[in-house]
Amino acid sequence: MSHIILIPEFKRLIDEKDIDTLREFFTDYHPKQSAEFLEELNPEEVWFILLLLDMDDAGSIFSYFEIEDQVELLQHGDDNSVKKLLEAFSSDDRADLFKTLDEKTYSRLIALLTKEDKEDVEDLISYEEGTAGAEMSTDFMYCYIDQTIEDLFFYLREYGSSKETIYYIYVVDENDTLQGMITLKDAVLSKPTDLIKDIMNTDLITAGVEEDQEVVAKLIEEYDVMALPILDEQGSLKGIITYDDVIDIIKEEQTEDVERMMAISGVVEDRDYLDVPVWVHFKKRIPWIIILFFLGIVSSKVIGHYEDILSQVVILAFFFPLLNGTGGNTGAQSASMVLRSLTLETLEDSDFIKAFFKEFLISLMVGTVLFFTMYLSFYVFGFNDVSFPLWKISLAVSLSMAFQVISATLIGASLPMIAAKFKLDPAVVAMPAITTIVDFTGLIIYFNVAKIILGL
Repeated sequence: MSHIILIPEFKRLIDEKDIDTLREFFTDYHPKQSAEFLEELNPEEVWFILLLLDMDDAGSIFSYFEIEDQVELLQHGDDNSVKKLLEAFSSDDRADLFKTLDEKTYSRLIALLTKEDKEDVEDLISYEEGTAGAEMSTDFMYCYIDQTIEDLFFYLREYGSSKETIYYIYVVDENDTLQGMITLKDAVLSKPTDLIKDIMNTDLITAGVEEDQEVVAKLIEEYDVMALPILDEQGSLKGIITYDDVIDIIKEEQTEDVERMMAISGVVEDRDYLDVPVWVHFKKRIPWIIILFFLGIVSSKVIGHYEDILSQVVILAFFFPLLNGTGGNTGAQSASMVLRSLTLETLEDSDFIKAFFKEFLISLMVGTVLFFTMYLSFYVFGFNDVSFPLWKISLAVSLSMAFQVISATLIGASLPMIAAKFKLDPAVVAMPAITTIVDFTGLIIYFNVAKIILGL
């Protein structure tokens, strides 16, 4: 779609009130494409277009607007138009919108909703962020256990268009307690007089409203279902999480893990990098940077403590970057492998000793290779110190390199496993933290090995 070419012509159609052409235009495009196009117009023009369309279509287009654009658009609409658009909005997207509103805007918009929609919004936003309740949609299709297939199709025709999905129809009793589920395929293949209770599937995978969203995403992935019913403590059906919600959850969780691994704290922003204010980026980065700064001071103090050794063997200082860099790289590799296994749940508490031993063996192999590589490098590149024999200097640095690799690998593997053992997020053990810890432990190893071998 070429915005540069279309927008001037499109504005002319708006000025001329060419309603038929405008309606036809939006039937040819996906709601996301329509939303991208409308973002080029001013709020008055957007409202003109949305009110021309069927409200369900308008709600679908509106859902693809950025949250900030949604809020701005709602502030420019009259109460009646805003009410229609909010009613056409899906329940989970509507709740996400209300979470971002200031008190004044919230009061205005919540007053426009029906009693049922108001209670729905207040219920959804009451759940803690990151839980199934906060992510679920209440736009699900259900029927009662004592109804027939004929009754079911009546409700499908009457209410199905406003539901998130109609492939799964959930079966409840008079107390809204989940009893089973019937697929649309089963319903189509059944007789009109068949009872729901006779053909429903009672072997269901469910989750509670307080369940972590990542657990829900894994359940949907593991059991290969299109939607997962979410229940309260009494077993009442409160909502569903669909496969498209899972894509958003996985994206959010991956972003969160990457940010934590890179020592970036705070809530994951559901906005593009350039749209997030500088101050927000600063607040998310500075806490860990300060912590790592003070850990870096510890490394400096270690160097100061061994300055008498450095004054006697200046060449040792040349290898600080090499040893620390290699230690940081091996520690990060080990941590990454363990974190991935923990995330995929292929590594259990009972496997930690096995994993530790495996990483130890790997580190021995890598350390051995780097020992000989480092040792030979002294003779290839001509490193030397007139105060000590070359073999002693090369042995001290090479042994330190090997020990550093072993130590860094075990630190990188252990910290995430320890965090998981204490029910903490392993990703919070950020890569920069591992690197900084490896730095000062590596310096201690380096100076003590040199002290022993060189007889200082």
